Amino acid sequence: MRSHIPLLLLHCRFPILLFCSVIMLPTLSWAGGWTQEMGKIYGKITYGTSSANEVYRFDGELKFPTDNAPYTVRDYPLADRSLFLYAEYGLLDDLTLIGNLAMKRSIITTPVERTETQGIADIGLAAKYRLWQADAHVLSATLGVAIPTGYTRDLTPPLGSGNVNLEVAANYGYSFWPLPAYATASAGYRLRPSIFVGSTETATYQDPNYADEVFVDAEAGYTIADLVLLHGVARFLSSTRIGTNDFDIQHPPETQQYLKVGGGAIVKLPQGFELGADLMVTPMGKKASNSLDLMIGIAWSGKIIGNDK
Repeated sequence: MRSHIPLLLLHCRFPILLFCSVIMLPTLSWAGGWTQEMGKIYGKITYGTSSANEVYRFDGELKFPTDNAPYTVRDYPLADRSLFLYAEYGLLDDLTLIGNLAMKRSIITTPVERTETQGIADIGLAAKYRLWQADAHVLSATLGVAIPTGYTRDLTPPLGSGNVNLEVAANYGYSFWPLPAYATASAGYRLRPSIFVGSTETATYQDPNYADEVFVDAEAGYTIADLVLLHGVARFLSSTRIGTNDFDIQHPPETQQYLKVGGGAIVKLPQGFELGADLMVTPMGKKASNSLDLMIGIAWSGKIIGNDK
C-alpha cells in the first residue's frame, strides 16, 4: 500500500549517471520501483561536477590519460561541469512520464593545450509503469529513449555519442515501514543501434560500433526525524562486449565497464522543496574514467492543479 511508504522516500530521486567518453552524461535508467501519484509533479535541478586524473584501460589497469612524455598533467585533466534538468509527472497512479536534459561543459587538459566543449547533450524521455504492488513491495517497468540534440559528435571532448539509445528496465522497491527506510533495485538492457539522428560530424571517420549495455542499480535509504534522508547507491554497467583497444579521450567508448558507489543526504524543506548532495567514486572499470563525482541539487514535488495529498 502506498500509505506504507514514508512521504520523503516517495519524493526522493537520485540522479544516476552514465560515464561516457570524458565523464558525465545522464542515462535513461530511473532507480526505484514506485511511480508518482496521478497529477503529481517531481522536478529537480542538479549541478554536477566530475573530475578524473586517471582512466581505466581495457584490461582494468589505471593510466594517466593525457601524458606526453616527459610532460604530465596531474590536476584533473578530465573534467565535466553539467546542469541536469529532471522531471516526473504522474499521468496515472500506475503510469509516470519522465524526462531529462543535460547542459554540459566538458574539459580536457593536455601538456600542450586545454580543449573545452559546451552545449546541450542528449534528451531523455521515458515512461514507468507499475506492474504490481502488495503491502511493502512494488514492481515496475521502464521504457525510454535518448535522442541527440544536434551537437557535433566528433568534437574533442564530445557532448555525447550521437546515437539514439533505447532502454528497458525492471524496477523493484521495498519499504521497511514502520521503519523510515527503503531499498530499491533496477536491472536493465540498453540498446545502442547505429542510428545517428540529430547529430553531425565535421570530419570524416568511420561510424563507431557501439555495443549494447546491461546495468544493475541498487539504493537504500533511511529517514531521520522525517527531515533528513541518508542513502547509499551502487551502480554496475557493462557492455555486452569489451574491446581490446585502449581508452580514447577523443570519442565516446564503443565498449565500457564500471562500478560506481557512493551516497549522500537529502534535506526536506518547506512547501515541497528538497535540497540534496551526493558523492560517488569509481573503484573499478574498463575503458572508463576513474572519476570523483559531486552532485548538488534542489527539487520540488507537488500538484500545480488540485490539492496535494
